[in-house]
Amino acid sequence: MAEKGQQVCLYRSDSLDELFDRLLSRVLEDVSVIPVITGPTAVGKSKMAMRLALEIGGEIVSADAMQVYRGFDIGTAKPVPEDRLTVPHHMLDVLDPCEGISVATYAEEASRLLESLIKEQKRPILCGGSVQYLSALLDGLKFVGIKPDPALRKRMARQVDDRGLEASWQLIRQMDPGSAEAIAPADRRRIIRFFELHQQTGMTKTALNEASRAGGPRFRYLPFWLDMTPRQKLYDRIDRRAQAMFEGGLLDEVRDLMGRYPDYGDCPAFRGIGYREAVLFLKGEISAAECREFTARSTRRYAKRQQTWLRKRKDLNILLLDLDKTD
Repeated sequence: MAEKGQQVCLYRSDSLDELFDRLLSRVLEDVSVIPVITGPTAVGKSKMAMRLALEIGGEIVSADAMQVYRGFDIGTAKPVPEDRLTVPHHMLDVLDPCEGISVATYAEEASRLLESLIKEQKRPILCGGSVQYLSALLDGLKFVGIKPDPALRKRMARQVDDRGLEASWQLIRQMDPGSAEAIAPADRRRIIRFFELHQQTGMTKTALNEASRAGGPRFRYLPFWLDMTPRQKLYDRIDRRAQAMFEGGLLDEVRDLMGRYPDYGDCPAFRGIGYREAVLFLKGEISAAECREFTARSTRRYAKRQQTWLRKRKDLNILLLDLDKTD
């Protein structure tokens, strides 16, 4: 959360340079805080983090649930090799695509990394839009140790499949509206996990998270929310990014990954936006046009869920790029 007494501000401008100057001035006020740059997908978080790192000699720690996977580069908009040579990046390419990583594991590993960088007198910059990862760090969540129960998970999976994904998500929405906003209606794995945790604990995911916040954050953060208005400008940028990913070789990347990982259907990385649509196209189940449109649509919906989470927080300094009067 924000440091007690710390002023949280809204900066609004049609100039990204002006917004960056505001961010930089706040960051330079206190060298002991960890800057955090978050916001919806495609808004320009990575570029701003790179610019900040170059200004203060910082190192970037990714808070992106897909960039942890090796070989998943184009569809995740992973920093290009030139940027990674210029500024050290962390929490990228740490898993094979068939490995999973929990929010608890990410938070533990990222916290150890942050502590190590601080001890080495390096200044970490946390950057990403995976809201569960960010919540775990900003709120200092202490995760309850709940042992996996494969039999229960199978039973919950059968119930979800019998009920249907949409009906199961609607049930979550009734039980726990906050969790429903963070779970995509088509995200079968996380829907099953919600019901599994509920069976094990008798608590909703939101209630578990609230119980986990008692300890408070481990570090002092200075979080910024980069966004733009009107919303259609962001959606246009998302559409252009999706188009650029396909033109940049996303289908070739996915084809190669499918060949290297024949059990791709069971691998969590292949469920990411852009990758699941590319798999469907390469299997002949949808057309090329549908593949691109479904990817852009899923990304727009993801950005909307990110913005919903961001609006709920009261500790974010807002950097709003106002393009209402620009072309």
